[in-house]
Amino acid sequence: MGVGYVAIGIGTETVPPTVLAAFRFDVSAGVLLTYAVLSGHWRPRTTVDVLAIITLGELVFAGTIGFLFVGQQYTTASIAAVVMGLGPIVTIPIAYLLVPSERLSRADIVGLLLGFFGVVIVANPSPAQAATGANAGIVFVCCAVLSSSLGGVLLSRFETELSPLALTGWGALLGGTTLHVVTIGLGESTETISWTPASIVVLVYLAVIVGIGGYAALLVLLSEVGPTRTSLTSFASPIVAIGAGWFLIGEVVTVTTLVGLVVVVGGFAVSNWSSLSQTLDRFG
Repeated sequence: MGVGYVAIGIGTETVPPTVLAAFRFDVSAGVLLTYAVLSGHWRPRTTVDVLAIITLGELVFAGTIGFLFVGQQYTTASIAAVVMGLGPIVTIPIAYLLVPSERLSRADIVGLLLGFFGVVIVANPSPAQAATGANAGIVFVCCAVLSSSLGGVLLSRFETELSPLALTGWGALLGGTTLHVVTIGLGESTETISWTPASIVVLVYLAVIVGIGGYAALLVLLSEVGPTRTSLTSFASPIVAIGAGWFLIGEVVTVTTLVGLVVVVGGFAVSNWSSLSQTLDRFG
């Protein structure tokens, strides 16, 4: 869903990022919970269900998307997508700390270091960039990565009785509500919102295509090809985002961005070499 990064950049030109993110979840929650109610499996019944909703809503949705939307005010879609590609790498040490059965190998450490080195290359920190706020944007996107990875690890620990669509709907409702509260706390005025045809299209795209369709596609991939090959889609997003940013809005793709992407992908490959080798052997 690399085009989503470009859509965020377009939408936040006329709508404050937290407002756009909140409304995105409002729409997604409305569609998903309506479907869940009609299917008859929508009520959270256990403490684990509630904990899963809180984790999904606050960390995976509000934290990740909120930080990402704010960060993209200061950086390009391609850079944001490359930094978000750190997700599978950052998840490894978090899982090691929180899941007793997880082990941190030398390959994991090397992959993690390569991933962060790739982000440093993309950021290309300099006094000039600090003045434009570009580095601040990357920091916000890194916060999005941490929130997503932490939420994903915690969520994997919960065996909820909710259907995936109901869980996503409740999480979207909580995430949207949280972002509305953040919007009020930041003092965002409705006078700063300008709903243009472009921003409305962006909202629908992010809420329906990315928020609902993307999650459904993820579930299908997990069931059909497994988590290892599914995680490879994390690196399709930056490639699509780079191409879409250049084609749709004329973003300049720098050599440092491309080099950083290669290094981040290399870090993922090192960390997951054993699993990737098994996957390649199956195709061979």
